[in-house]
Amino acid sequence: MMTDAKRLEAMHERAKMIKLARDRMINRILGTVSTLMLAAIVVLSTLSGGGQHTIESAGEAGSSLLYEGVGGYVIVAVTSFMVAVVITVLCIRWRNKQKNTDPPAKDKV
Repeated sequence: MMTDAKRLEAMHERAKMIKLARDRMINRILGTVSTLMLAAIVVLSTLSGGGQHTIESAGEAGSSLLYEGVGGYVIVAVTSFMVAVVITVLCIRWRNKQKNTDPPAKDKV
């Protein structure tokens, strides 16, 4: 027969396991979506054209992205931005997880 304290401890342990499983599932989903987005960017960058693009108005900001093969730099910039966002989100999640798992500090008397 379990005491109330043992039941409460078992309930907290089970809740912790459920939360951990949910966090793992969310991380898998985010990883899959990120991988698919990266694959889509790579595929779109390879399908974007086989020849040189001619630009009528090189002074325009939007048209200068295609000027003399600058598209590769744009892909690198977008990819590095995505990697930075993922790293930032992971660091924030790790910090929040550390805050939640640390036992409360005991006051020294």
